[in-house]
Amino acid sequence: MAGIMQTLKQLRSEGIEGYFAMKYAEFAKDTPAMRESYTDLAEHVAAVIKEGTFLEVGPGPAFVLIEIARRIPQAQITGLDISETMIGIGRRNVGEAGFSKQITFRSGNATKMPFGDSEFDFVVSSGSLHHWSKPLEVFDEIYRVLKPDQLALVSDLRRDAPKEKVDELSRHIKSWFMRWGLRHSIGESYTRQGIEELLSRTRFKEAERIELDDLGMFIWLRKPASPSG
Repeated sequence: MAGIMQTLKQLRSEGIEGYFAMKYAEFAKDTPAMRESYTDLAEHVAAVIKEGTFLEVGPGPAFVLIEIARRIPQAQITGLDISETMIGIGRRNVGEAGFSKQITFRSGNATKMPFGDSEFDFVVSSGSLHHWSKPLEVFDEIYRVLKPDQLALVSDLRRDAPKEKVDELSRHIKSWFMRWGLRHSIGESYTRQGIEELLSRTRFKEAERIELDDLGMFIWLRKPASPSG
């Protein structure tokens, strides 16, 4: 009965809740490839900005936030998540890592962020794009809360990832549920062409650049110095 209730709760939620959130957090912590992806993303961020106010959309268990905080001690970082379970897990992980003064959390929907216009120097999102039910609205909200002439970085899996690379990663995932989750997430994600078409209908209009790796992509966005609209 408990499993049925957790499943129903998940199906009603736009975020990752309850049992599913806890299992994902365990997977994220215990899988070397995932830990490498967090450090890689944090290195990308640290290469372009050294201080300021940062926002992560959909931080989940907060491992990306922690890696950014390690590399950019002058950053003040907020994680926005719709999942109360994930916020609780993230706060615990941040506290254990010793970054509670640098990293805070807000509960909210990315389609209507609880922040003012032009509030952040950098916005990042890792692995949540394929979960966005209204991606146009989320991209427009990222545009709104980002300061003019500043960057955002959205990274995610890509639908056309080579099968051999997906199989290679799957072999290192112990949980059958997470192996299924990986393939499901790839099926729900975008190709480069799909992202370019999607962005053309947002306030960003286009990406500054898109970088591909074995399994995913890094989508760099810049808000103009004198934004219109």
